[in-house]
Amino acid sequence: MKKLLLLTILSAILLSSGNYAYSAEKKSNILKAKTEKTYVSNLYSVAKFFNLYQYAANNYNLNEYLNCYSKDYLNSDGFNRDTLSQLVKDTWKSYPGIKYQIKLNNVTFDKGLAVADITEVAKGYARVENDNVAEFVSTIQSLCYLKPNGNSWIITCEYTIKENVVLSWGDAKLAKIQLNTPNNIQAGSEYSAILNITHPEGVLAIGSITSDKIIYPQNMSKEIFRKFSPEGTLERLMKANTDNTNELVVGTVGFTRPKFDDNQNLDIKLTGYACLMERINVIPINKFIEVKNDSKESN
Repeated sequence: MKKLLLLTILSAILLSSGNYAYSAEKKSNILKAKTEKTYVSNLYSVAKFFNLYQYAANNYNLNEYLNCYSKDYLNSDGFNRDTLSQLVKDTWKSYPGIKYQIKLNNVTFDKGLAVADITEVAKGYARVENDNVAEFVSTIQSLCYLKPNGNSWIITCEYTIKENVVLSWGDAKLAKIQLNTPNNIQAGSEYSAILNITHPEGVLAIGSITSDKIIYPQNMSKEIFRKFSPEGTLERLMKANTDNTNELVVGTVGFTRPKFDDNQNLDIKLTGYACLMERINVIPINKFIEVKNDSKESN
């Protein structure tokens, strides 16, 4: 009888623990489903926000575009919302017909805030030398820091990871051109920028490489053109600024097809042009860090 009682108690304990485990598992599944539902809902709202952002940009609606940014917005170049407004106006004026495409790479959520990893591709045309029309493609990967704004979101800060622009016309479209630079560099450090080209026969090319701090309004350095090496390489060694300001490296290539006119005079005209720009994020030097060595040398 005593043995039966013990078995009954043991059975009750097992059933109780089994029910508890089932209940805990059930609660865990409910919580997981609720979390996943919240994540999907938030992800959808972020995607919807960037669709509206893209729509405003492609329709050149400045007010709607700026409404996507908070009044205290600041990006990794130190530009605020007012500077952003001027940059957008300049861009739409210089490149009429520009079109944007936003790709949402990843989104993370924490404490009601969101960080979106996006890639923005802009394509369009620009009128350049001698009334020629150049094509351009701009690609920017950045992290957008978002906070809730009603039933949507608003951008409070942006950190640009990578950025490059390629503009070309004429013989430049027939050539293969690359501008190689480091993505990040410590302030005050030396770095190398290299232009590599492969162009059709009968075409001559000269190139220039400059570097400028990313400021507004932008002051571009004077271009000094040089011959490429026989291998089609042009390299320049430069030094990053010590103002802890990000930089823009610009590689420019001019193409020509020299020929003699009817009077046997050498005729040299620009038959193509390419401009490649790459961002370099300058890692600032913190001069207020002091590391003390507390270790004592043993005698």
